[in-house]
Amino acid sequence: MNSLYQQLQGSQPLPQQNLKSSYRIPPNLKTFLNSSNPSELIQNMVNSNPKMQNAMQLFNSSGMTPKDFFYQYAQQNGINPDQFINSLMN
Repeated sequence: MNSLYQQLQGSQPLPQQNLKSSYRIPPNLKTFLNSSNPSELIQNMVNSNPKMQNAMQLFNSSGMTPKDFFYQYAQQNGINPDQFINSLMN
Protein backbone atom coordinates (compact mmCIF):
# COMPACT_ATOMS: atom_id res chain seq x y z
CA MET A 1 0.00 0.00 0.00
CA ASN A 2 1.14 3.53 -0.75
CA SER A 3 2.93 5.19 2.19
CA LEU A 4 1.04 8.46 1.76
CA TYR A 5 -2.23 6.58 1.62
CA GLN A 6 -1.34 4.74 4.84
CA GLN A 7 -0.51 8.03 6.54
CA LEU A 8 -3.83 9.50 5.45
CA GLN A 9 -5.67 6.43 6.73
CA GLY A 10 -4.00 6.82 10.11
CA SER A 11 -2.10 3.53 10.13
CA GLN A 12 1.17 5.47 10.23
CA PRO A 13 1.64 8.70 12.14
CA LEU A 14 2.19 11.79 10.04
CA PRO A 15 5.71 13.13 10.37
CA GLN A 16 5.97 15.99 12.81
CA GLN A 17 7.74 19.06 11.53
CA ASN A 18 8.70 22.24 13.22
CA LEU A 19 7.41 24.82 10.75
CA LYS A 20 9.72 27.52 12.05
CA SER A 21 12.79 25.43 11.33
CA SER A 22 11.56 24.42 7.87
CA TYR A 23 10.68 27.95 6.74
CA ARG A 24 13.53 30.19 5.65
CA ILE A 25 13.06 33.88 6.27
CA PRO A 26 14.53 35.98 3.45
CA PRO A 27 17.62 37.96 4.57
CA ASN A 28 15.99 41.35 3.92
CA LEU A 29 12.99 40.35 6.02
CA LYS A 30 15.28 39.22 8.84
CA THR A 31 17.00 42.60 8.72
CA PHE A 32 13.63 44.35 8.77
CA LEU A 33 12.37 42.33 11.72
CA ASN A 34 15.55 42.90 13.70
CA SER A 35 16.00 46.57 12.81
CA SER A 36 15.35 49.32 15.31
CA ASN A 37 16.48 52.03 12.90
CA PRO A 38 14.27 52.42 9.78
CA SER A 39 16.74 54.75 8.06
CA GLU A 40 19.55 52.23 8.44
CA LEU A 41 17.28 49.48 7.14
CA ILE A 42 16.38 51.46 4.02
CA GLN A 43 20.02 52.33 3.41
CA ASN A 44 21.00 48.64 3.68
CA MET A 45 18.24 47.68 1.24
CA VAL A 46 19.34 50.35 -1.22
CA ASN A 47 22.97 49.27 -1.02
CA SER A 48 22.11 45.62 -1.70
CA ASN A 49 19.75 46.15 -4.66
CA PRO A 50 20.73 47.91 -7.92
CA LYS A 51 17.08 48.71 -8.72
CA MET A 52 16.72 50.42 -5.36
CA GLN A 53 19.96 52.33 -5.97
CA ASN A 54 18.54 53.64 -9.25
CA ALA A 55 15.24 54.63 -7.61
CA MET A 56 17.06 56.46 -4.80
CA GLN A 57 19.22 58.34 -7.29
CA LEU A 58 16.09 59.38 -9.18
CA PHE A 59 14.42 60.43 -5.92
CA ASN A 60 17.43 62.43 -4.73
CA SER A 61 17.55 64.36 -8.00
CA SER A 62 13.76 64.83 -8.27
CA GLY A 63 13.24 67.50 -5.62
CA MET A 64 9.92 65.80 -4.76
CA THR A 65 8.54 64.68 -1.43
CA PRO A 66 8.91 60.93 -0.79
CA LYS A 67 5.13 60.45 -1.14
CA ASP A 68 4.90 62.34 -4.44
CA PHE A 69 7.92 60.53 -5.83
CA PHE A 70 6.53 57.13 -4.79
CA TYR A 71 3.20 57.78 -6.49
CA GLN A 72 4.83 59.05 -9.68
CA TYR A 73 7.44 56.26 -9.80
CA ALA A 74 4.83 53.56 -9.17
CA GLN A 75 2.51 54.89 -11.85
CA GLN A 76 5.37 55.16 -14.36
CA ASN A 77 6.15 51.50 -13.71
CA GLY A 78 2.56 50.35 -14.19
CA ILE A 79 1.80 49.90 -10.50
CA ASN A 80 -1.28 51.28 -8.78
CA PRO A 81 0.34 52.94 -5.73
CA ASP A 82 -2.80 52.78 -3.57
CA GLN A 83 -3.31 49.10 -4.37
CA PHE A 84 0.36 48.44 -3.53
CA ILE A 85 0.04 50.22 -0.17
CA ASN A 86 -3.19 48.36 0.62
CA SER A 87 -1.48 45.04 -0.13
CA LEU A 88 1.12 45.86 2.54
CA MET A 89 -1.57 46.58 5.11
CA ASN A 90 -3.33 43.23 4.70
